[in-house]
Amino acid sequence: MSDNQKYRLVIGALSVSGLLLIFLFQGFNVAGLLGIRENPSLFIVNRTIRFLLNDLLAIVLIYSIFQERKYLVFAVVVQLIGLFFILIPYFIIKIKFPSYNGPLISFLHRLVLNPTLLLILIPAFFYQKRINQV
Repeated sequence: MSDNQKYRLVIGALSVSGLLLIFLFQGFNVAGLLGIRENPSLFIVNRTIRFLLNDLLAIVLIYSIFQERKYLVFAVVVQLIGLFFILIPYFIIKIKFPSYNGPLISFLHRLVLNPTLLLILIPAFFYQKRINQV
């Protein structure tokens, strides 16, 4: 195994470990450590940190698998789109309509708390790579 392959394996393992730790400690109150005590700031800070950490670790995983700049840039763009078109509407609905518990909020909740969009990119990138090789 070459040094580059070992490096990629270690980076990938650290990324997956980080994603697992975030899942295991999902109830941890990071905003409380920062001195934030009032709602909705507590909710917003905790969800934003979890969203960013999940997505950044998923981007690191994508980098460790492919090590291609174009895939990395695309993953970052998807993260930024998710930040503006998923995270912000999620906060608006949760804060302005706290009693609403329909399918839209459930869908947004899953996308915010899990790096779903970025993990879906991994098979898409494998497919893209295969198409380009033929």
